[in-house]
Amino acid sequence: MEVCQNDDSAFLLTRFNQRDTSAFAMIYTRFFTELHVYANRLYANTFESAEDAVQEAFCYLWERHDVVFDSLMKIKAFLFVAIKNRYKNHMSHLGVEQKYRDVLERETSFVEDILESELATSLLEYVERIPDPEGQVMKLYLTGLDAEAIADNMQLSIRTVYNVKSRAVGMLKKFFSLSNE
Repeated sequence: MEVCQNDDSAFLLTRFNQRDTSAFAMIYTRFFTELHVYANRLYANTFESAEDAVQEAFCYLWERHDVVFDSLMKIKAFLFVAIKNRYKNHMSHLGVEQKYRDVLERETSFVEDILESELATSLLEYVERIPDPEGQVMKLYLTGLDAEAIADNMQLSIRTVYNVKSRAVGMLKKFFSLSNE
């Protein structure tokens, strides 16, 4: 292939349409900076490289042997559109990934909800087995009352409520350890 040294636009275009590598290099040099600035704006808030986007656009241009351009501006427009389309595809892919993460999160949350529900049911069953006053203190505690409210309700001292609750927790630990054996 003859080396393209003439920067005349018509000659450059003709040589490029023949897929002359030196013409391609001149077009690359001529448009790279402007394309890179554009890609930087598009990819500013992503982890993708603007330079990679520009490189891929030029590779895509080179691979399109079936396309013959009638002006350098159409080559430039082709490159801009290629970068924009790559960006759209990238963002679409991120959207699909996010939707997938959301589904996994919901499924994980669903499984956690089931396990939590099963655990709460088991806990309530075991609390029913605990004799009073420990059982009554735990039932009140599980309804959301604090030690002071439980003490008022049962007419006990706060210290007694803590001691009774501690014994109830010990009993629950035994129930749970026996059920896991």
